[in-house]
Amino acid sequence: MTVLLSWALLGTASAAENANSANDRPLSRAEFVATISDYFGWVHSADYVDYAKVVQKNFVDVRLSQTKYGKQIEMALEESLIDNASGYFYPERPMRRQDAAQIFVRAFKIPHADQNALAKFTDAADVSAENQASLNALVAAGYMQGVSAGRLAPNETLSHQAAASILKNITAAIVTPVQVMPKPGTTSARRYVNMTTPTAGAKIFYTYTLDGSEPADPVSAGKEYLPNRDGFLLFVNPNNSTTDRKLYKLKAVAMKNGMATSPVQTFMWDIYRPLTGKFEAKLIHAPTSTSPAVWMMYNTSESVAAHAFYIEGSKRGLVFDALQYPFNKANLKELVDTLATKPYDIIVGHHHLDHVEQVSNFTSAGVQFYATDIEKAVLLASGRADYIAAAKSSLPLNDGDVFDLGNVKITAYQAPGHTNGLVVIQEKSNGWIFSTDMLACNRPYTADITNYAGIKMDLFVSMNQQLVSNFKKHGGKITEVYNAHQEVPVNQIGLRNFQETAQQLIDRGDAASTPAIRGGNQRMSIVGDMWRDKNWMAIWPGGIYGEPVTYLSKPTSAYPIKITIDYTVTDGYKKYALLSNIEIAGGELVGVDIFWAPPANGVPNVLHNKFDPWTTDYTIKVAPGTKNILFTPTALSNKVKSMTLDGAPIVTGSSHSIAVAAGKKIIVTITAPDGTTRSTYNFTLETI
Repeated sequence: MTVLLSWALLGTASAAENANSANDRPLSRAEFVATISDYFGWVHSADYVDYAKVVQKNFVDVRLSQTKYGKQIEMALEESLIDNASGYFYPERPMRRQDAAQIFVRAFKIPHADQNALAKFTDAADVSAENQASLNALVAAGYMQGVSAGRLAPNETLSHQAAASILKNITAAIVTPVQVMPKPGTTSARRYVNMTTPTAGAKIFYTYTLDGSEPADPVSAGKEYLPNRDGFLLFVNPNNSTTDRKLYKLKAVAMKNGMATSPVQTFMWDIYRPLTGKFEAKLIHAPTSTSPAVWMMYNTSESVAAHAFYIEGSKRGLVFDALQYPFNKANLKELVDTLATKPYDIIVGHHHLDHVEQVSNFTSAGVQFYATDIEKAVLLASGRADYIAAAKSSLPLNDGDVFDLGNVKITAYQAPGHTNGLVVIQEKSNGWIFSTDMLACNRPYTADITNYAGIKMDLFVSMNQQLVSNFKKHGGKITEVYNAHQEVPVNQIGLRNFQETAQQLIDRGDAASTPAIRGGNQRMSIVGDMWRDKNWMAIWPGGIYGEPVTYLSKPTSAYPIKITIDYTVTDGYKKYALLSNIEIAGGELVGVDIFWAPPANGVPNVLHNKFDPWTTDYTIKVAPGTKNILFTPTALSNKVKSMTLDGAPIVTGSSHSIAVAAGKKIIVTITAPDGTTRSTYNFTLETI
């Protein structure tokens, strides 16, 4: 973007394209192309995760990590502004004026001119045949001038100032063509399509067909694109489809009063979801003496493209999730049996159709099924005979249960939000975490924004911090976080961004929410750019954008809580004088029961031995002989006015060594962002 800024400044400094200035230096081919790419804001395939993206085109003499402006050059190649017929780009060579004209015309889709605007120049014969039409179009439209009244200088180097002037002339006259992400020409099960134009204030109109036929003219028959109301466009081959694929063809145009309408752009995506599918598997981790084999399993016919995992240690295996393809059309167990060399069990992350459909094929064959009481109750209440039979055969799965696979152990944690009984598992020694619709659902080709409306965001922040703390206990690591709706894992940055999506709602209230990607006026909290950040995250905390806040807590009698403040009122988020998590090295916090929703299907929504932000008196158990503990309190809001430990000021998340003495009290006080709401926590040390 630095290049574009300098062009703009030079363009403003002088209206004369051929002005002689000491600062008017010549442009290299790389620098010129980079400025065009930066203006359009194109995205390089290296910056996002999308299994469907096409192979990136490149040049022999352009190295992405070594060549200056390498990304911009490859993006210009992908957008067909330049070609690699010879295999070379020659980035350091000067950019000739006539070659630049061709790139301008291709970038802005400038139509060829009928008149011969080059005839007035004495050196018109120096223009190559391939650049004749482009150069003529720029000159005829008045966007490009000669270096003098009679000389065009097509083979001379384009100057910095001349390039700025041409760019300014074009962008002031015509609306820049519409761009889309994800890139067209790709094949996948779903596409959430976003349309943009760099022209500020321009409106986009579109038409499309889903059989590859020609859409209507968007200028006369287009619908206005309103992502802040309707979300991105969803292109999908729905479950009721009678064909394996749909070819979505989109036409788009951008308009602004006082400017020429942009050229109409046409894009196409192949949405492929076969009506009949088969289960397949990909080995993502080969087994070693200290790590399990991990297989990712899937079925290309599934409408939301879920994944399941088979994890096998030296003595036993574990299936995690049971996919979406109907249990009476194919059998996931048959695939697992081709992978497994050891006996195995199965856990379902949660009860939604895309994760549980195949479970009865395992249980009916005698495979042991583990489920939380909450998820089991949902299956029993489903009315489906296969679900009910599977649930009846299940054994209880509790928060913190450990599955011994031989050379490794798998720990299961309950993580309410998407569903009340949702389960996340971790292989601690290698730091691999597997989740279903939790922690890392961010592939851009589906633009997932998972719903976490089952729990209020303030408690969700606390529960997630406690979950991550548990990941780190007993030597646990965090290296890869897998989600059942994406092909590759994210790392700790992605996990941190996931936590931040909820945290910013606590810190900034509704100012941190935007209309959701999926439309329907849903509220979304997003961190990062989905096309420029592989670790971007977005969540739907519930409620409708622009309406009163419903995603924060308030007093209720529907289930047991100790909340006395209504945080849903205007500026209610500024009243958080609360801790969200306590980490203790050398001791163990004695937790309490946490409730987050009314009982359902006869089962309470409760987790035991947890830190509750609204409970202020706790005991910390310490083993005999322990001299000190490391005490780390975290405030629920990052905007608290003050925080003290035994009267001394501290900052949230800081660690403090505390000398151990039986009966000693550790006192933490917090003043909320509003400057008046306060809370005091007492932690009493108790020797075991």
